[in-house]
Amino acid sequence: MFTEEEILTQPDEFKKVLSFLNQLPSNTLPEFLFTSDIVYFVGCGSSYYLAISASKYFTRITGIETKALQSSEVLFADRFVLGSKKFKRSAVLISRSGNTTETVLAARKLSQIGLRTFAITLDQKSDLCKSCDLYLALPIGEKSVVMTKSFTCMLLSLLYITDKMHGNQRKYERLVNLSEDFLTKSAELIASKSLMNANHYVFLGTGVYEGIAKESALKLEEMSLTLTEAYSTLEYRHGPKSLANQQVVIVLYASDQNTEELNLLNEMKNYGALTILREPIAKNGEDAFVQVTFAQLLGLSIAKRKGLNPDQPRNLSKVVTLSN
Repeated sequence: MFTEEEILTQPDEFKKVLSFLNQLPSNTLPEFLFTSDIVYFVGCGSSYYLAISASKYFTRITGIETKALQSSEVLFADRFVLGSKKFKRSAVLISRSGNTTETVLAARKLSQIGLRTFAITLDQKSDLCKSCDLYLALPIGEKSVVMTKSFTCMLLSLLYITDKMHGNQRKYERLVNLSEDFLTKSAELIASKSLMNANHYVFLGTGVYEGIAKESALKLEEMSLTLTEAYSTLEYRHGPKSLANQQVVIVLYASDQNTEELNLLNEMKNYGALTILREPIAKNGEDAFVQVTFAQLLGLSIAKRKGLNPDQPRNLSKVVTLSN
């Protein structure tokens, strides 16, 4: 299965992407994002969840206001989604293929109303790259319908660019070097726990980890046709916890200031849920691109147990294109 191979070989892809990023000329980086009052991060599906994590990291590091938006929201919602024209605004457009119809049209709309735009994708010849002021096309490919290494590598790239352009000297080499061992230990945990016997999975994360919690739930849905939910961590107390019982697995991507998050997890454990704590391996959420690989492995393992082929997920296609 090429989906499995693409999940397991991510540490090598991280090294390739990091080397590529280290060699980028400064004039290819989107300086205009860092002189904006508001930056929109825009995508569909997994790319939207990526936008949530990347936008929250961008604000945390730079202090600049950001908003994660679905491409369709940019296209079809009223003007208040984009705020006031008096602010200096720019946008990051995210698409693995660069040809997702809604994202390409969103880029064109944003450009038409005067925003400068930056695309990140895997295909430099894509319509999205042609529609944006600047683009970054990563030197990797992905065969799978389900986004795995494209998600993690694009997130790594946006975290890296945020730090580099803000003048931080964060060393992503450490996280990249840890990623292989992280995958190995994640696989051991999945094999040792009764994680595949549940009928309901919940992923929790706050701040930068909120986006990967949502992406984690999506991976299980896509690969294993499993009932999943995702919430900003402490929101789970406000109603959803009523479903917590012995048939529920709750995975928490803990932040580096996690006392109340741990209290919540202990509360869910007392209700009978099987709880899994994913502790941070870096500050500020910069390890999010590594953390999400746990759920990719879990989705793959559940799919195998059910006899499903993650290379052929039901009802899904690799690129969503709409007729104009």
